[in-house]
Amino acid sequence: MAATPTTLSCVFQIPPELTEHTLTLCHPRDVESFSQTCRKARRLVYGSPDQYLWRQLFLLFPFDDPRLISSPFQEDGQFNWRKELHRRMEAQLIACRTSSTLEDLLKAIETFISVVQSAAPVTWGHERVPSPNLLWVVEVLQSTNMLRYLPLLFSEEGNQSLARLRAYLALTLDEYDDDDVEGKERLKSIRTRSRCQVYDLRNYHQDNDWGPFNIIAGEVDWTHIESIINVVSMNLSDRLNDWPDTRPRYGLEATRAYSAPGTTSLATGDWAGIEGHWRRYVCFMDYRDLFAFNYGNRGHGQRDGTYFDTPHFEEAMRLIELKLTLIDSQTIPEVYTLDRFPDSPYTHYPTLYFTGSSWGIKGNEATVVGSVTMSEGGVVRWRFASIADSHIQWSSEGVQIGGIASAFGVIGTWTGVHHDHGDPVGPFWLYKVEDDHPIYMRTLVNN
Repeated sequence: MAATPTTLSCVFQIPPELTEHTLTLCHPRDVESFSQTCRKARRLVYGSPDQYLWRQLFLLFPFDDPRLISSPFQEDGQFNWRKELHRRMEAQLIACRTSSTLEDLLKAIETFISVVQSAAPVTWGHERVPSPNLLWVVEVLQSTNMLRYLPLLFSEEGNQSLARLRAYLALTLDEYDDDDVEGKERLKSIRTRSRCQVYDLRNYHQDNDWGPFNIIAGEVDWTHIESIINVVSMNLSDRLNDWPDTRPRYGLEATRAYSAPGTTSLATGDWAGIEGHWRRYVCFMDYRDLFAFNYGNRGHGQRDGTYFDTPHFEEAMRLIELKLTLIDSQTIPEVYTLDRFPDSPYTHYPTLYFTGSSWGIKGNEATVVGSVTMSEGGVVRWRFASIADSHIQWSSEGVQIGGIASAFGVIGTWTGVHHDHGDPVGPFWLYKVEDDHPIYMRTLVNN
């Protein structure tokens, strides 16, 4: 029922503090509608300098309290409660529409990314308390199916944003029932496209550090990161009986800072949560398949994806365990000849160096040496190499998905350390487990 002069006059006989408090119990869109009824209503809604009403609306929606999140990457200045709440409500409306412009869709996607990035970190004693920010993003995307049918018509920048959001979600919104033929075909198409991205040797060169990066130094190639996640996660789904008790955590909750085991109370100096017990899934093609995919068919390769449909094709997968510890940069073995990260410009996040041991199901023990740095924009980069019998063999480049010390872990690629022509390449997923977690591989070997 539309407001009348009589009902409005009754409203404004109530103390404004009580009216304001009552409005905090309403949906933000209803509050905006109320503000359009008269000048007094507009002053009440928009005229308060302390933004009490909009702060309450924001927190009771609910969303995570941004005042509890300390980050050197947040913009300076007072948080604009009304502007940010309006931006999120607009993104939700765009997601609900059956037709939106590409510009609006991109705006919504970037809003969802910022909401994920501003989720509150996990704190000690509250490890199982979910983030309202992330619950909201999942609810909106799940109820609208926005990402499932979104056309890939963006510019490169837009595709990067879409890929980043999909990487955070890690196919959690792409599940299907056994009788969902369309869903199966969609996942098959995603898998083929992702494999083509990951195993195309043209995507690895000096300009992008032979990793999932754009040629602009320090910029993550999110389409490549998403492809890696798709490849590894789908390989794991094919191997339900292999390593059934150990899987990386994924999805939005796993992107929260300090959600990895044992990282809510990090040791002094270990801001990235490096020290401890890790596991790493590594995927690769048989070298003959990799060569045929890249150089077959008279040197032009079969990079259209049809190669992966051949009956003989099979992707290999290995689970590797690691124990890592911090070291001083001066004690790095001389054999570790990879380019080291430059000193971090962020005082709170100095570049860290580590070493440790790694081993697989058949032993294959090696020494791991590497470094972690905070790059521009708050993305944590990992770089490390494997050393066996005093020879450096494999190099790896990756990024932490989400916040610092996230449970999601590190996504990246490995290749030969010397980057010779035709060197193999493959994706990896590195994630932290509890320090008292059973050492799975050595148990198998001993048995």
